[in-house]
Amino acid sequence: MENNIKEIKQFNRFYVRVMGLLSLYNDQNPYSATEAMILFQIQATTDCTASFLSDYYLFDKGYISRILKKFVNKGLIKKVPSAIDRRSQHLLITEKGEDELHALEKNADKSVEKMIAGILEDDLDKVIKSMKQIEEVLKKNDH
Repeated sequence: MENNIKEIKQFNRFYVRVMGLLSLYNDQNPYSATEAMILFQIQATTDCTASFLSDYYLFDKGYISRILKKFVNKGLIKKVPSAIDRRSQHLLITEKGEDELHALEKNADKSVEKMIAGILEDDLDKVIKSMKQIEEVLKKNDH
């Protein structure tokens, strides 16, 4: 078990570096990787709420609240009371938020293009297949 943990951590460090995840969200980008993921999830999730985001990413509710406050203040999202439960607020991405998300996606696309440039098609197919297998196995144990 200990060796498995060591191997997984090694792969994670390698993958973060090779994807350029740490450099993708730098001083020239106004959003952290976490903020970018949360903005994407708001856009992708119908009836998205702060509680959903906290549960989905396993983040503290206070941390999510601070990020959402930043997004509201920047005009990236708006909060709309639920028609079913007025205590609950749905998060909706604004047009400005869509524009920011589009820019983030373009930067992420460029990063992936750079990462896979020069990889043979057969090898790229193996990588994609392996990624899908990893996702499938980990989803079985997703809580």
